[in-house]
Amino acid sequence: MNAARSFRAIALGSCLLLHLQLGGCIASNVVAPDQRLVAATVEQIPFQPAGVVQLDGLYESIDIQGDAAVSLRKIYYLFVAGGTYTAAALAEVDGVPQFQTLNGSWQATADGLVLDGADPVPLAQAPDHLRLAAPTGTVVLRKVVLQ
Repeated sequence: MNAARSFRAIALGSCLLLHLQLGGCIASNVVAPDQRLVAATVEQIPFQPAGVVQLDGLYESIDIQGDAAVSLRKIYYLFVAGGTYTAAALAEVDGVPQFQTLNGSWQATADGLVLDGADPVPLAQAPDHLRLAAPTGTVVLRKVVLQ
C-alpha cells in the first residue's frame, strides 16, 4: 500500500512538472515569422543617399551618436508631405530630462534635408529608416505607425 502511494505521488509529481514545463511554452507559430527574426543593428541597415525624397510620417530615433548624444535621449519627427514638420526631443538639461519641441518647414534636396531654411544636412535612407548626419552628430530614425 505504501509503495502504491509513493508511485502515485511520483507519477502525479511528474505529470505536474511536465504540465508546468509545457504550459509555459508558446508555440513558435504564435509569433509571426517576421517577428521572430533578430533585428538588424544600425550598422547593418543598407542606407543610400536619399536625394530628393518625399517624407511623410512619424519617425523615432533608434541611434544617436556624436556630441548630440551627450544631451539627447530620444528624438521624434513628424513629417507632413506638404513640407512641414513637428519634432520633439527628450534632452537632458542641467541633469533634468525635459522635452523640447520644434515646428517648421522641411525640404529634401540633392544636398540633403533642409529644416527651416538652414544649411542642408546629409540625408540617407533605407526601408523605413532615415539617417541625418550633422556636424554635431548622427541620428538614425525609424518610421513608426502613428496611432
